[in-house]
Amino acid sequence: MHVMISVDMEGIAGVSGPQDTLYGRPNYDRFRRLMTQETNLAIEAAFAAGAASVVVNDSHDGMRNVMYEELDERVELISGFNKPLCMMEGVQDADAVVCIGYHAWAGTTAATLDHTISGGQIHNWWLNGRQVGETQINAAIASHFGAPVVFVSGDDKLAAQVHESLPGTRTAVVKYALDSMCVRSRPLSEVRRLLREGVEEAVRAHATIPVQHIDGPVTFRMEFTRSSHAQVACLLPMVTRVDGRTVEVTGPNAVDAWRLAFGALRLGSTCDMG
Repeated sequence: MHVMISVDMEGIAGVSGPQDTLYGRPNYDRFRRLMTQETNLAIEAAFAAGAASVVVNDSHDGMRNVMYEELDERVELISGFNKPLCMMEGVQDADAVVCIGYHAWAGTTAATLDHTISGGQIHNWWLNGRQVGETQINAAIASHFGAPVVFVSGDDKLAAQVHESLPGTRTAVVKYALDSMCVRSRPLSEVRRLLREGVEEAVRAHATIPVQHIDGPVTFRMEFTRSSHAQVACLLPMVTRVDGRTVEVTGPNAVDAWRLAFGALRLGSTCDMG
């Protein structure tokens, strides 16, 4: 059994704002260490559940946050930004996916640092007409390769969204979000127990957790924060303008649709450069 662990940062216990998650900010080094510690707990649990191999995908911001020298020496680490599958790179050979430190989608009331893929450019994101966040997008990509997302950790708002959108996926609430930049984190000993026990149980049960397969064609709709983002994204002929700030793309499956959507996002984002 091969396990892929995707690690974001906003949902790590204790994280409450951008001072904790952005390179160069005062608390960044503290929380990248805690991010690495939570990753190691998930790795330990995955091996305890019988994993033959584990690969970790650093999935936050520039994707160079996990401290390689402090990571469990049994695993491989994927780092760096230009990955074809972004937060799901490495899922191609996985039997189960574990998501650590994830967050709720953009616009969620009182959720820790809520956003979807790009906080500066994306206001809303839909998959075949249903609002989604990074967890649901990544589950769709994983489903293309037959891998279920078996476990997700983060705040209570994220857990509620996962329970509704990904039946069978286990969650761990490591903190309660009081506002987008205010949290009540559980005791560290409790966080560690929840991660160890939760990941181990979920990986052991991976064969019983449904893969959230999505029949093609797959359409992603993105509402940008500015009309200029949408206008530039529409330079790609496969991008359709829905309204001033909204575009959509359609692909034969989730992976091809994702590539089109991410390409449109990257192109649209260039208008912020001037």
